[in-house]
Amino acid sequence: MAETDRYIGKGFKKDILKVMIMTHLSRKPGYPYALIKAVHHKKIWIMEGMTKNDVYNTMAALEREGFIKSRTAKAGAVIRKNYLLTQKGRHIVKESKKAMMRSFREVIKMM
Repeated sequence: MAETDRYIGKGFKKDILKVMIMTHLSRKPGYPYALIKAVHHKKIWIMEGMTKNDVYNTMAALEREGFIKSRTAKAGAVIRKNYLLTQKGRHIVKESKKAMMRSFREVIKMM
């Protein structure tokens, strides 16, 4: 068990992952493997212990909720499922960032 797992639950980590995925897609459409590489490349401590399946499952949940949508794209002989952020997703990204910043400021004040 990672040290942070004692203090930060998996549910919180999944919520952060949702915002990270949607933020990434707000910049440009992407496919799951590219998002996995982006998340792991940043080496964000809070994401320690998250797996590739967590990313795939989170993206599926975001699509079911209407925050992202997929479309199939062919690149040579390879067919990939690219994901785009919906208008609903853009709104959530904007509001989530505001809420997180407010929350973190309040928590820091309490410390």
